[in-house]
Amino acid sequence: MLADGYIEYLDVEEEEGSFIATDLNHLYNQKLSYTHLEIHPAMILGVCASVIPFGNHNQGPRNTLQSAMGKQAMALNSTNFNIRLDTLFHILYYPQIPLASSKSLEFITAKDLPIGSNGVVGIACFTGYNQEDSILFNQSSIERGFMRSMFYRTYTEIETRVENDSSKERITEINLEKVSVTDASDFTKLDRDGIISPEQPVVGDAVLVGKVIEFAPDIEGNERKPKNVSLKARRTEFGHVDTVMISTNSKGHKIVKIRIRSKRVPQIGDKFASRHGQKGTVGMTFRQEDLPFNIEGIIPDIIINPHCIPSRMTIGHMIEQLSSKVASLTGVEGNATPFYGTSMHDISRELHENGYQKLGNEVLYNPFTGLRMDNQIFFGPTFYQRLRHLVDDKMYSRHRGPIQNLTRQPTHGRSVHGGLRFGEMERDCILSHGTSRFLKERTFEVSDMFRVHLQRM
Repeated sequence: MLADGYIEYLDVEEEEGSFIATDLNHLYNQKLSYTHLEIHPAMILGVCASVIPFGNHNQGPRNTLQSAMGKQAMALNSTNFNIRLDTLFHILYYPQIPLASSKSLEFITAKDLPIGSNGVVGIACFTGYNQEDSILFNQSSIERGFMRSMFYRTYTEIETRVENDSSKERITEINLEKVSVTDASDFTKLDRDGIISPEQPVVGDAVLVGKVIEFAPDIEGNERKPKNVSLKARRTEFGHVDTVMISTNSKGHKIVKIRIRSKRVPQIGDKFASRHGQKGTVGMTFRQEDLPFNIEGIIPDIIINPHCIPSRMTIGHMIEQLSSKVASLTGVEGNATPFYGTSMHDISRELHENGYQKLGNEVLYNPFTGLRMDNQIFFGPTFYQRLRHLVDDKMYSRHRGPIQNLTRQPTHGRSVHGGLRFGEMERDCILSHGTSRFLKERTFEVSDMFRVHLQRM
């Protein structure tokens, strides 16, 4: 069809002067002078937006939001991730193929490298810990491996040599008697070659590669102590050494790459999202015996707040949940391609034929009393993504640390162990409570107060 001229590729400038119909109904019914017809209406969407199930039923900004969050979701980023030494990446333990998916998912081979897992989701207010955008998680599901992931970070050290320079770098074992060390670094985990060995546990500031700068003798011919410039892990790092690679770069310099792995189990504060821009952080986890259940004993993995639906108008989220429920009952994957024309009546009819309420609502029972809950709950499987925003990477506190020489105030930034800013709004809140001594302590005594000796002239 391409050779015969039935299919034509248009660039952005050509589209400006073209009148394109999205489907055959527009072409025949509107009686307008169209110049082209889309192969499929979903082709008007980009790669990320085209895989959103029933995306045509969502509010536009939610699809834009998911297009960004889909790139933050944990997945199998490649089939050879185990031998790659990327700077950092997350790998989901048990990714799954969605029960309801867009046709575009096959074209980009996303079914071979899924970006999430199917979980049983209930939309309900329960215990008050899922207010706003917080969600409840089933702790028993987490312990069975639900949404568990592995995080990898690679550190690189290069033994550089500069021509016509009296000093040189060398990767070696650190001898504290012969090397000038200015901090309390731990060199005990290094091997004889100065490099940490695989499977060694790593915590913050652990030395991974021992390296020194060796200087030429001074003018009088005296030997100078080598300077310690060893590679250390980040302050917040924790895990085990996964891989150590020793090689040379294009300039012939020795290069060492060390990959650290750490297991990341879902916990309070971690961020999750459906494929419809319905993102939220875990507000509380409950064991399965403390979560509501239906008449078949099925317990939800996730409970989200019902107030997230009316204002955001992500109707595609609800249709996906119904379609996934039908797919789990019939064993046939649901077609959730945008603009495909999937009928809600057909989904409801199949649900009803399989013995369920046609709108997806179910009677659940209170786990604390065993009594039936007052209202029916919208209940069924939905595909969820685990995003890379984890509480372990964001949690931070400081009791004392470095200060700036100019202002004598704490440095700024988590990576340099800086302080947390006490701003204008925080000051106003403290003032409104009348706690002046606490205000003085925060803004002066634990910030830039210092004492200096003065001589009376």
